[in-house]
Amino acid sequence: MPKAARQKRNGSSQSSSPYSAPKSKPTTNNIFKMNTNIGQHVLKNPGVAQAIVDKADLKQSDIVLEVGPGSGNLTVKILEKAKRVIAVELDPRMAAEVTKRVQGKPEAKRLEVLLGDVIKTDLPYFDVCVSNTPYQ
Repeated sequence: MPKAARQKRNGSSQSSSPYSAPKSKPTTNNIFKMNTNIGQHVLKNPGVAQAIVDKADLKQSDIVLEVGPGSGNLTVKILEKAKRVIAVELDPRMAAEVTKRVQGKPEAKRLEVLLGDVIKTDLPYFDVCVSNTPYQ
C-alpha cells in the first residue's frame, strides 16, 4: 500500500533550501537558443547563485575567475563580494549579454570578459575560480 502524502510539521509545503525553485510562473528564453552541444545552460535560481557565492567564501580582496558566466546571474553576485571578476565565455552572444548586464554601473570597471575556450586561453592571475560548470 503506498504512503499517504503528508504536510510538513510547520504547515508549509515550501522548502527553505536555497536550491528550491522560486515561486513564479515558468518563463521561456526567447532571446537565445542554448547551444547544448557545449553544455550551455542558464542559472535562473537566485538561491543557487547565492549558495555558490557563499560556499566560495570570497573576500573583498579576491580576484575571481568565472568560467562560463552565461547571462551573468552568478557574475553580479560575485561582483558584490570580490575585488574583480575575470569571466571567460565561449559564446559571443553570452559575452555581450554579461557585459550589457553591468554596463553603466560601477561594477563594469571590475569585470573583464575574455572571449574563448578557458582551456585554450592564457589566463591572467586570479585568487579563486568560481563556476556553475556545465556537466556534459
